Amino acid sequence: MQECLDYAASSQGEVCGLIIDSARLFRCRNVHPDPSHYFRISDSDWMAAEEEGEITAIFHSHPAPVPVLSGADRKAQVLTGLPWWLACGGRLHKFRPVPHLLGRRFQHAVTDCYTLFRDAYHLCGIDLPDFERTDGWWLRGENLYLKNMAANGFHQVDACEAQPGDVIIRQPFPGADPCHAMIMLEGGKVLHHDCAGHLSRREDYRMAYLKQTHSLWRHEQCLSLDLRGIYADISARSQ
Repeated sequence: MQECLDYAASSQGEVCGLIIDSARLFRCRNVHPDPSHYFRISDSDWMAAEEEGEITAIFHSHPAPVPVLSGADRKAQVLTGLPWWLACGGRLHKFRPVPHLLGRRFQHAVTDCYTLFRDAYHLCGIDLPDFERTDGWWLRGENLYLKNMAANGFHQVDACEAQPGDVIIRQPFPGADPCHAMIMLEGGKVLHHDCAGHLSRREDYRMAYLKQTHSLWRHEQCLSLDLRGIYADISARSQ
């Protein structure tokens, strides 16, 4: 929506607004005491927007070149449960209202390791499709991870070339398809969610995981992968 970009370009601070019926920008005043770095929509503006139609998204801008949601943004987005639109660097970025990456309970095909991987990449600026999967696919030779990685812009890389943002595919036990994904983070950490009764978490890429590693994958748009999206969300969840 060009109006959002024009509005963002009109100010050196953060501008904000509400999207009505997925089609129209309702401009709001930024009443935050530090509008250069944060925004706040007043109750009166919110109520006035509700009289215009259904609020379907929240819009704001980042004057600094940070095209991902900040920790404060993510904390507020989870509370609102709405899509957030972000204007930054002359582009409009749209973020789905995904749960925080840490602390999720495992539910196959709803909040599983692929959901975490997909949501984390979304927060970092790369959108991946969901794909249909039924419980136990890794025991039936369906190889869903390997087929979908190659089909959606990923290519294998050697372990010696690994870098933060790469995806590690594990084979947790012999005889099963490689069926678990982890995102490599800085400092030898990984972000993942397994089905062993654990919540989604960030932890060391320990020796047991290294031994189970099947392959490493990198997206063709890896230069567009802004890992600040993950770190900001982790920071927000940890507060």
